[in-house]
Amino acid sequence: MFTLPASAQEAPAAADEQAGGDIIVTAQKRPELLSKAPLSISAATGDQLKSAGITDASNLATVIPTVRIDQANGLQVTIRGVSSADGTEKGDPSAAFMLNGVYVARPQMLSGAFYDIGRVEVLRGPQGTLYGRNATAGVVNIIANRPSTDKFAAAVNAEYGNYDTYRVDAMVNVPLSDRIAVRAAGAYNKHDSYLIAGTGVGDHKLGQDQDEYAGRLSLDAKFGSDDQGELYIVGDYTHQGGAGTQAVTMANFYGAATTTSPVYLHPSSSEARTVNYPVVSDPYQDNKIYGVTAKAKWDFGPVNLTYLGSYRIFDQDQRSTYVNYNANRYAEQYQYTKNKSNSQELRLATSGDGPLTAVAGLYYFKEKSDYADTVLHGYAGFPLYTFQQGPVEAESKAAFGQATYEVVKGLRLTGGLRYSHDQKSRLGATIYDRSSSVIGADTNVLSSINDAARTDSKLTWKAGAEYDVTPDILTYGTVSTGYKAGGFNDGCAAGSPGCTSPVVNLYYNPEELTAYEVGVKGKALNRMITFSLAGFYYDYTNMQLSSPGLIGLTTLNAGKATIKGIETQFTLIPTSQDRVDLSINYLDGHYTEYRPTTTVDFAGRPLDNSPNWVVTAGYTHTFPLGNGGDIAAHVDTMISDDYYVTYFGNGTQFRNPSYMKSNANIAYNAPDDAYYISAFIKNIENSVQFSGYGAGRVYVSQPRVYGVRAGMKF
Repeated sequence: MFTLPASAQEAPAAADEQAGGDIIVTAQKRPELLSKAPLSISAATGDQLKSAGITDASNLATVIPTVRIDQANGLQVTIRGVSSADGTEKGDPSAAFMLNGVYVARPQMLSGAFYDIGRVEVLRGPQGTLYGRNATAGVVNIIANRPSTDKFAAAVNAEYGNYDTYRVDAMVNVPLSDRIAVRAAGAYNKHDSYLIAGTGVGDHKLGQDQDEYAGRLSLDAKFGSDDQGELYIVGDYTHQGGAGTQAVTMANFYGAATTTSPVYLHPSSSEARTVNYPVVSDPYQDNKIYGVTAKAKWDFGPVNLTYLGSYRIFDQDQRSTYVNYNANRYAEQYQYTKNKSNSQELRLATSGDGPLTAVAGLYYFKEKSDYADTVLHGYAGFPLYTFQQGPVEAESKAAFGQATYEVVKGLRLTGGLRYSHDQKSRLGATIYDRSSSVIGADTNVLSSINDAARTDSKLTWKAGAEYDVTPDILTYGTVSTGYKAGGFNDGCAAGSPGCTSPVVNLYYNPEELTAYEVGVKGKALNRMITFSLAGFYYDYTNMQLSSPGLIGLTTLNAGKATIKGIETQFTLIPTSQDRVDLSINYLDGHYTEYRPTTTVDFAGRPLDNSPNWVVTAGYTHTFPLGNGGDIAAHVDTMISDDYYVTYFGNGTQFRNPSYMKSNANIAYNAPDDAYYISAFIKNIENSVQFSGYGAGRVYVSQPRVYGVRAGMKF
């Protein structure tokens, strides 16, 4: 575990430099020290990610303990009990996932490789002013290393582990002049399936493997007579191969799994990961994720102007076995997606050290998808059952501003506003065939039309105060609001063209959240201790909760909930050879008004993926060597309270019991960090949990992994 208080958004060129033990961050869209950011945030540097063996987003909870990231239809991010299980083409996450400050819309695009990363930053709580779109839970930002004009540099890292794991990444940084530099980085990750073949699998492949390669090319240039201009361009490409994700059945974890009274079976790791259903065909995935991002900045003296734009594409082509354990149905499933997103932001911010700091901007986002989900092999008596959706479009426009003013020395007040206007629409159809498995055959039957559109607008705001108790200690208090636009389910409205079977609950409303937070952070005992403490209370209304049907997913609003908690993080560095990390977090999130069915009342019940207690602790000791190198030994552990995952169709809550996961690593670091060799083990207890419930199918977390890792710098 490496946890530090920090902040989030795109980084300046020096953002990854250490400044007196602090990280320079830009949570409020301006650079500041993490210990001076009046926000509840966690961060991990690229070196910490590498030491912890973090190679993709699904493992971020190892270094950010207050965040849950689960495998479902893409990655599902939960922050302080706020989440979204709708990973379909019409759904939106509740936590905004950013890549170099640019919003990534589809959760299926988040599982790309981590390589040459500067840092990861997580903002907790609604970020309705500076971020806005789908940031009800918070923001996760992945920030790549930028090119540097300082010197030529290169590095390579390689890893081998169990499950026949091979990982390699490399980078080269080339200064072209004292004002222009380029950087190239790439990675290849591969491991066999974490699943185990049981009854009915035969010779078919299993999912939960990895076969992925990725590359990134970036350019950083300064221009103008005094280098007041800056241009940063990044192009990246990722290919995801292998068999892809594949579910197991809920029976691996529960007896009476299809009833409203499931009994947890306490399975071993191998029992939880065994596939015991008929796999009808070899799964595969052939997914491509790529895009380009450009950031331009000009310093006018008292103010600076920044432009941030990006265009991204997601091509999905995959086949898997569709699992409906509740109905005892298994079928061949194909999914195709063509998703294009366009993000544009223009903002003006103050410069200098005056009492007023402010930022104002305009934001535009447009997303368009064409999607096909086809189930074959006689599912429910149909050789062909397919959802043909497209175009599916989403457009968001916003204007925002936030200002902080120092009223008297050490006391600052902050206010911010954002106006958001969101539009969504979808055209499509559900088609079946009782005699043919060919799309477009003369015997295809149009089952229903999917035709819906919705527009939402909202003014969100933030108010806060902060005070420097001492030069090293900051206290703050904020009230902020968040909102996520409404949407629609499968079907059409009465009176719309071609609508023969209108849907009653076609639309659902925006969800809204008001958060109250107080905190204190800083350094103590001659800066030997870095600490952060925060207490919060959420008033959460119209929660968007999604439940799977036989095929498809329905989202409804869930009344009201309250969330409150306390988060603490401490880092103690008593000597230059010792470091202790400790994080203790309490969360109480429960429904106050919600009935998933007419006979089930959820008032007082806990929210999903929200353990009451999560404690992490880590210790690192460095042994200096006479040659100038060292040996670093590290151990850490995370203990999580039990939590629930709900099937909202009938109100059943599946309890996931408390668990403990520990990691260890020992590394030899050569003089001047020229190279390193390490051995590691993650999840020593071999503890496995499930996530992503849907019609009796679930996904399992990573089991125990171990291996060796080495790297070299040039």
